[in-house]
Amino acid sequence: MKLIFSLFVTVLGFLLGMSIAGVGGLSADTIFKAKIENSKKLEKYWRETGLGAAEVAGLISNAKCAQSARYRNACINAVIQNGSFAENQSDLSEKELLEQFLARPASLDFEKEVAGLFAKEKARKRPVLAAGIINAFLSVYHDPHTYIMPTGFFKEVSSKIDRSKFFVGISYERKGGEFFIRKISKNSDADLAGLKTDDRIVSINSRRLNGLEYDDVSNILKDEESATLKFKVVRRNQPLEIPVARSYRNLSHVQFNMIATDRNFALITLSKFNKGICREVADTLKLAQKQKAAGVVLDLRDNPGGFLDEAACLAGLFLGKNKKAYYVEYTDALRSNEVMLTSEEQAYAGPLAVLVNSSSASAAESFAGAMQDYRRAVIVGQRTFGKGTFQEPEEWFLNEKISLFKTQGFYLLPSRNSTQISGVRPDVEVAGAGPRKREQNLFFNPIHKKNEKYQAFRKKDLVGNFEYRGCSTSPAWTGGDDLGLQKSVELLRCAREKNISLAQSAATILN
Repeated sequence: MKLIFSLFVTVLGFLLGMSIAGVGGLSADTIFKAKIENSKKLEKYWRETGLGAAEVAGLISNAKCAQSARYRNACINAVIQNGSFAENQSDLSEKELLEQFLARPASLDFEKEVAGLFAKEKARKRPVLAAGIINAFLSVYHDPHTYIMPTGFFKEVSSKIDRSKFFVGISYERKGGEFFIRKISKNSDADLAGLKTDDRIVSINSRRLNGLEYDDVSNILKDEESATLKFKVVRRNQPLEIPVARSYRNLSHVQFNMIATDRNFALITLSKFNKGICREVADTLKLAQKQKAAGVVLDLRDNPGGFLDEAACLAGLFLGKNKKAYYVEYTDALRSNEVMLTSEEQAYAGPLAVLVNSSSASAAESFAGAMQDYRRAVIVGQRTFGKGTFQEPEEWFLNEKISLFKTQGFYLLPSRNSTQISGVRPDVEVAGAGPRKREQNLFFNPIHKKNEKYQAFRKKDLVGNFEYRGCSTSPAWTGGDDLGLQKSVELLRCAREKNISLAQSAATILN
């Protein structure tokens, strides 16, 4: 049986559930790739736990599933995410699939359905099936980021946070049974070869992708025997053949480019908040200043988050030391809330644009929100994902080889507002490529947090000293098809200090 959407939900909860108290959070694409690229290893870890039908029966029975509407919906989700109803519908989110089922008048014998699922599955894969059922249940009964995971697998993945040397630089997604390139990493093998975002992948090395699963595609891409990957893609109805030669580089999560117009601007692309990125960005800012950058674009699109302490460190590079980076608010009233301060001296004080989209999540949206609160940067793009909770692991009471990750609270912006569901709304909205998959769109029962009224930042607390307005003249650089980057550069070109005279402002815009 294929690992269908229930396990994807499991991993999505894991990858977006960065913990910021008690345990360092892992970056999202690290966990996602670990699941996709190590599905056989994950299966092995689940087998070692001995998880099976007994644990599922203790959670899902006809009597228990009739206790409340919420419990019943959780039971339904557990069954349909792993059964025939989900087949050929793996492009649907948890929310879409469950709502589609609930729209049909149907009754389920849950005990019979679960027994049927186990009877159809091979014995060695039944622990994986049990995990899928339990996690699909927890996603609706508790929240989408409460889940179980083999403790051994979690520890192994935690120790490997760097990209593989076989990573060629593409992220992909499936729509309607076909695979499309979601993102190209800057300066990667795929980028240098000429692959583009939104290319529809027909085949790789003559293997057609239509109808394949995510892990099938991953196995093709990570084939160590293939020094060159021959892509057949369709771009704007034009078929193309593009060979991608592996360079076997460990691609950094911080990429730097200079954009030349009438003035130079630095583009820093940050793909995740892994350990050490703050120091890398600090070094990159020094390089940008040596090249006389008139402004900086920090691209956080598709950045799934990671370590919140790195986000706090990064905020200091733009805000200065001892500024509030984020708050930790526990749902347990017995635990004291916390505040994280920036620890770095300001490394860059010039004009700043932060690019985000609906896949900018967790630490990425926390950082963007802090820049917005302090009016330090202009935020450009789409509203962010809306993941503002954190999770901490504990030993699962039913099995010592399994960790239960439970949502423990919220991290809040310096303004004390939460990004949960609401995300960060850009100052300048720009439509982006791809579907807008946000927390509230993906899950049936996401956690909602009401933002309370708060005392706005006092003027002396604000560190931004620039206004961003559109130019009356066209920029010398168009940014190609990247409207978000084009808009960011335009705003940086016309950034002006708030305390200069109108005559000086006019001269700044025209020069």
